[in-house]
Amino acid sequence: MAALFLCAAAPVLSFVPGLAPSLSAPVAAPVAVRMLAEPQGLTTRRGALAVLAAAAVPALPAFAMVPPEGYKLEKDYPKDARKMLDNMVKATELARGAPGMEDQVKATRSEMNDFVAFYRRQPKVAGMPSFSTLYTAINTLSGHYASYGNKYPVPEKRRVRLQQQYKEIERALARGK
Repeated sequence: MAALFLCAAAPVLSFVPGLAPSLSAPVAAPVAVRMLAEPQGLTTRRGALAVLAAAAVPALPAFAMVPPEGYKLEKDYPKDARKMLDNMVKATELARGAPGMEDQVKATRSEMNDFVAFYRRQPKVAGMPSFSTLYTAINTLSGHYASYGNKYPVPEKRRVRLQQQYKEIERALARGK
């Protein structure tokens, strides 16, 4: 029974060591060193908060954002690169105050992060000219939104440079590179 308790309560016990039963012989400490007269348990505010925090941690993945349709990776580089490019072009062309701009930019930023995280680890894809140029364009667009937020449109000078990169990416994808 005690072993079952230790397995089930391991996450909680890591936050509140005073709740864990001692597995070794108690060591007598000098009175001047001991900070607490009693072991800390659920009766203290710190103990109760630690238990609540430990119980909430496994539920966090349930709150993760699910990408909208058209922004999820298919794990097929040519399709994903073309879709990523289309979504980036749409996000680049948005004007200030466009309806749904913030949601579209959030979804595009999430897709850019997922795209780079997945494909930069694959040596066959990472060496392709389309990927390196797309990676540069992703960094440019992502840096803009990181600095100015999701509501501010891409300025003209940056938009011209991105459109030039988009053309290079299109040519490279058309050649299969």
